[in-house]
Amino acid sequence: MLLDTSAWVEFLLGTEKGAKVRKIIREKELFASIATVPELVQWCLRYNLATIEEAVEAIKQNSQILALTEEIGIRAGELNYQRKKEGKKWGMIDSIITATAQIYGLKVLTKDNGFRDLPEAQVL
Repeated sequence: MLLDTSAWVEFLLGTEKGAKVRKIIREKELFASIATVPELVQWCLRYNLATIEEAVEAIKQNSQILALTEEIGIRAGELNYQRKKEGKKWGMIDSIITATAQIYGLKVLTKDNGFRDLPEAQVL
């Protein structure tokens, strides 16, 4: 299972949804897209709720970080184009995370409802 940035945020905040993430962390092999790291760092700086070091360490200790490859980049560009064409509120990082999950055959655990219509998404 690949954790979206929003799932990591819930985990770090220790929310009710974060408790669900914590349970999943104990039960499954987890992955994170490298694109999650800068997005989570931005979140830490914007809301000042966790240190950058704590956030990055949480990802490293609880998952395997998957690199951005040319194949992921191409699929993410195609996916981003299609989602925007459909009028979805969607960003390139979402596309990179989704493309990573698709290429590795993983489900995406997310809190973001923008993923809800995707077959590989599991929304908290």
